[in-house]
Amino acid sequence: MINRMAKKLLLFIGLLSLFVWNVEARTRNLLRLENDTILHICSNFSEMDSWTFGSISDYDSLEYFNSPYCRIKNIVIDEGVDSVHFGWLYLISAKRLSIPSSLKYLYFYSEVPPGLEEVRLSAKNPNYRWENGTLYNRDKTQLYFILPSAVDSVLQIPETVEQVWIIPDRYYPKDLSFRNWEGYPERSPEHIHYSKIVFPKHCKRYPEYLPPCDSLIILSEHCPEFLTRYVMSKFSYLYCLSDSAVAYILQENLWDGIKWGRGSGSIDRGKIHCPNFDVRKRDTSWMRESYRLTCVMENGDTLVGIDTVSSGRSIESVKIEGIADENVRFNERDDHYRFYVATYDTLYQLPLEVFVKPKERKPKPKWSDFGEVRDSVFTIREGVDSLPYLSDRPSSFRKVILPKSMHYIGTHITCDSVFIYSDSLTCYYLIDAHYYYVENEQLYLSFKREFMEWDRSAVVYCPNADIRKRDMTLQNMNKPVWRNEKGNVIKDLTYHPKASRSYLQVELEGMNYQDFYVLDCNRNRFLRRVFIRFVFINDGKTDELEYAVWTYDTLLTLRQKDTLKLVKRDGTPWTGGYDWKECVLYYVPKGTTSRSLLDSKDSILMWRSGDTIPRRYANRLAAGLILTNGEFDYSSFTTWYSVFCLDKRNYFREVREDEIRDVNNSWLWKIPRQYKEFWLIGAREFGQDHGHSRYPPMHFYVGR
Repeated sequence: MINRMAKKLLLFIGLLSLFVWNVEARTRNLLRLENDTILHICSNFSEMDSWTFGSISDYDSLEYFNSPYCRIKNIVIDEGVDSVHFGWLYLISAKRLSIPSSLKYLYFYSEVPPGLEEVRLSAKNPNYRWENGTLYNRDKTQLYFILPSAVDSVLQIPETVEQVWIIPDRYYPKDLSFRNWEGYPERSPEHIHYSKIVFPKHCKRYPEYLPPCDSLIILSEHCPEFLTRYVMSKFSYLYCLSDSAVAYILQENLWDGIKWGRGSGSIDRGKIHCPNFDVRKRDTSWMRESYRLTCVMENGDTLVGIDTVSSGRSIESVKIEGIADENVRFNERDDHYRFYVATYDTLYQLPLEVFVKPKERKPKPKWSDFGEVRDSVFTIREGVDSLPYLSDRPSSFRKVILPKSMHYIGTHITCDSVFIYSDSLTCYYLIDAHYYYVENEQLYLSFKREFMEWDRSAVVYCPNADIRKRDMTLQNMNKPVWRNEKGNVIKDLTYHPKASRSYLQVELEGMNYQDFYVLDCNRNRFLRRVFIRFVFINDGKTDELEYAVWTYDTLLTLRQKDTLKLVKRDGTPWTGGYDWKECVLYYVPKGTTSRSLLDSKDSILMWRSGDTIPRRYANRLAAGLILTNGEFDYSSFTTWYSVFCLDKRNYFREVREDEIRDVNNSWLWKIPRQYKEFWLIGAREFGQDHGHSRYPPMHFYVGR
C-alpha cells in the first residue's frame, strides 16, 4: 500500500515538474507597443535579451530609422518589473522614461538615449531618487545616469556619491526638430564637451567611458586603472589625489614611446597635479652590476644568458634574476631586444641586449646570370630552362631570344620582338611584344587563339604553320539553336530576361563547342564559347549577334546573323536597363512557383512597404523587385538580418526567420496568424545581380 502511494506521489511530482518546465520554456513577452510611440517593458529584461533586440542599434544606419524603434518616444517600464538591462537596445528617439515602484535594477550599456528629456519616477519606488535631471539610488550614494538635456559645461558630482555609472557624452540640441527624411535624421546627436568634471572625495567607481573635457578633477584617492588607460587623450588638465594612478599614466606614456617610437612628450607633466606624488617611491633595490637573463621562445625553448637570436624566432617571455616578473618589460626594435624595469612612474633600461641575427640573403639573380645584353638585345644562353623574377631588368628590350631549352618564365618581359625556339614554354603571357617569332606549331596556335580572344594586335609568325589546315567547309548555313535555362528552344530569339544575368546556351550542328563563338556586334566583344552556358548582360540594348568558328589559327566568321529581342511579360519591347527601384512582397498561388508565375500571363498581387496584406494571402509570400522600367522580377535568394513581429495584443518581439518560413517551401513566407504587423530589416540577396546586394527595410500590416 505504501509503495503504491509512493509511486503515485512520484508520478504527481514528475507531472508537476514537467508542467513547470513547460511554463518556463514559453517565450516571455518582453516588449509591448502602444499607439506606435510607447514601448512597454513587460518583463525583466536581461543582458542576453538586450543583445537580441540590439541587432539594429546603430543610430545612423538606414536599418534603424526604418525599424519599429524609430517611432518610440516613450519608454514605460511596467509595474512588477524589477530588472531592466537596456544594453544594446538603443532607443535614440525616446524622450520620456517611466520607472515603476517595483524597479530595483536599471542599466544602460554606455549611454542613455541622447534625446531623453524627462524621467517619471514613481513616488512609491523605495530604490531610486530623482533630482535635477539625475537618477540616484535612495541614499544618493550611486549616480545611475544624467539626462543629456540637463548637462552643463561644468559637471560637479555631489559629495555623497560613491559610484558613478554613466555620464552622457551626446545629446540633441533643444532647437532640433527630429525628422525622418528618406530614412535619415536631420542631424546626428552632437557630442558634449565639458569644461570641467569633478568627482567627489568618496567616489570609488567611475564610468567605463568618459567624454572629453578641459579639466578632470578626481578628489578621491580611489582611481581605477581602466580610467587611466586613456585619460590624457581626452583631458587637457588632470588633478588627481591618487599618486598610483598618476604614476601609472606616466609609466604607460613612457612605454608607448618605447614601443611605437614616439617621444615621451605626448603627456605634459606640468598639466598633471598630484599632491601625493613622491618620486622616492621608485624601487631601486634590484639594481646591480650584472643580471642573469632567461628567455622563453615562442616554440617553448628556454635559453639562458643569450645575446643573439636567429631571425624568424621571437622571445615570448623573460625572467631576470632578482626582479619581479610583473615589473619586467621587453621590446624588439631595430633588430634587437631591450629590457626594462617598471617602477612607480618610470622605466629603467637594463644593460642587456639581445640582437636578432639577420637572415643570410642569397644574392639576387641578375640578367647577366642567364644571358647577354648587347645593343638592347637580350640573348638567353642555351641550357637555361627557367628565368626567375629579376628586379634589375631594363624597362624594355629591342629584341629577346629564348633558346630551345627555355621552359618557364617568371619575370615580365617587354620588347619590340621576341624569338621563341622553345617547344614547351609556359607563362608566355608575361611576354609583351609587338612581334612574335614562334618555331613550335602548337605554341604558335596557343598565341594566336589567346590574342584573338583578348583582342591583341600583335603579329605572330611561325615558319612551321600550314594554313591549309584551316577548315573552310565549316561555313554551313545551319541555323543556330538557342535554349533557355530549362533547355527549351527559343524561337525567333525573343526572350524575357529573369535577372540581370540570364543564362542562355546555343549550339550549331557540326561545330565543336570549344571552337564556336558568338559575337555581340553592338558591344564589339565575344560573349565567349557558348555550348556551355554563358552570362548574357541585359542593358536595354538590342543585341545584334554574329557567329564564328575557330579553325586552326584564325577565326572564321559565319554567314548567319540574329537579333536577340528582349521583351517584357506582356510582349512589349524591353526598354532601359535592369536596375530595380523597389522591393515588394507578392503572393504565389498554390500550384505555382515564382518562375512559373512570372512566365505566365497571370496578374501578380504585390504589396509595397507600408501596405496591408490580407490574411488569406499571408501564408504564401515571396520577395520580388519592381524595376525602373516597370517590369517585375522575382528574388529567390533573399535572407533577412532581422525580423520583428507585433501580435494582436501588441506584444513585440524579434522572431527567427525559420519561424515565418514555409516548412515545405523555404523561399515562401508564412506569417503566423497571431501577428498583425512585421518588419523585415537588413535584407541581403545572394546568387543574383540586380545592381544591389542589400534591400531597404520593409514594414507590412496583416489584415483580416
